[in-house]
Amino acid sequence: MSSGEVGANTWAAAEKGAQAEAMAESMVGLEETFSALMDDLARKAGWISSGYLNFKYDLEPEIHTVQQNGISLANGIQAGASKIAENDYDSGDGFTEAWSNMPPVNF
Repeated sequence: MSSGEVGANTWAAAEKGAQAEAMAESMVGLEETFSALMDDLARKAGWISSGYLNFKYDLEPEIHTVQQNGISLANGIQAGASKIAENDYDSGDGFTEAWSNMPPVNF
């Protein structure tokens, strides 16, 4: 933060959460799409289809992990932004100013 303040920009966090949600939505079905593409490719490859099928079986767990990580990322960002906003709202009533206990200074 360039201003030296402590805290978080809840609007920016919510925007990043929405972007992560869009990314996660695009990943839903990634595993099934990959599997269907590899099966289709293997059918059309003829005698070299076993290489494509081996590639598919080797990569399927990784594709599943990528899909789950994208969904978890979106959930985590949104939950974090929500908690920050909730905390700011809850503690906002008790905060008046940073220097309220400072005595006046006369020059």
